[in-house]
Amino acid sequence: MSDSFPVRLSELTPEWLSSVVGFEIVGFTATDLGVGKGMMGDIYRLRSTRRDGSEAVFVVKFSADREDLRATAKRSGIFEREINFYRHIAPELRCRIPKCFGTWYDGESAEFLIIMECIDADDSVSQITGISFTQAQLVMNELAALHVPESNFAHHRRYLSLVSAPERRTNQEVFIRNGWEKIRALAPENLRVPFSVDHMISKLLAAFDHLSALPFYLLHGDARPDNLLFSRDGGSVALIDWQGVALGPREWDLGYFLAQGLRVEDRRAWTNDLLDLYDSVSGADKTSTARSEMLVNIGKAAWFSFGVACALFTVADISSQKTIDLAASMGERSLSLLLDFGELES
Repeated sequence: MSDSFPVRLSELTPEWLSSVVGFEIVGFTATDLGVGKGMMGDIYRLRSTRRDGSEAVFVVKFSADREDLRATAKRSGIFEREINFYRHIAPELRCRIPKCFGTWYDGESAEFLIIMECIDADDSVSQITGISFTQAQLVMNELAALHVPESNFAHHRRYLSLVSAPERRTNQEVFIRNGWEKIRALAPENLRVPFSVDHMISKLLAAFDHLSALPFYLLHGDARPDNLLFSRDGGSVALIDWQGVALGPREWDLGYFLAQGLRVEDRRAWTNDLLDLYDSVSGADKTSTARSEMLVNIGKAAWFSFGVACALFTVADISSQKTIDLAASMGERSLSLLLDFGELES
């Protein structure tokens, strides 16, 4: 197989796919999995047919078919991070991750391709409706397994950026500048705080500074329901979409998940129980943090969740009602957590 690779679904052939997965495929059909989910790439489920008539199902992920998004991704390195995650880091982790058949990346164009197993997931799970307490417990278990101290990955340090890296800060500033007024217009009346975009950016950057002084661990960086595959029997969850993988404080992932994975009323009711579970299953190699301090840090981390909500107006299809509904949900949940944790005080 040559170094060239398909960069769009239309270029993917049964012959090429056969050379990757190791058995003959005679045809396939594709279903778009990314519509209305705020994806930075194009992702599809492939139902392929083998020579003997049996079926094999894969997920294939391409870079976005938009030059502006590829330029943003190249600036921040998110596509390359995900490629390097599957190549170098995933094999060393204990958390549930789909098997990867192959990865390709072009550093000049920021085009990429990932082919992985398709987990038979519960498709009733929705980012907008939120998840159950039992499902949230599964996520906490996986995050506890994922959050390995930074020192354990010294040999892979070149593949991992920091959550507070300059390029991440720059992208967040751009997203908030483009999206804050739109998010505010979508938010419930009590969350339409009268702060300028510059004020919101300054609060986010101050939160980044605060969080960057904490102990660092391996993070997912985008742990929300659209990136979580729950098994149909309800017994497990797998983490997908590793473009945000980074080193940073545990609260970065925890605050983001609590803001984005749960409905506001559920997050208020369940936070302490879920953090108790997380603490109980975390290994002895994790730094002990007082609950009051952890909650302060989770409040700070919700600024990143807010920035991601704003990002939808830059990276997603804003002509889609699904995107608008997603932005409204993500914005409300982020602002609610910020308000509850005292982060929206002037």
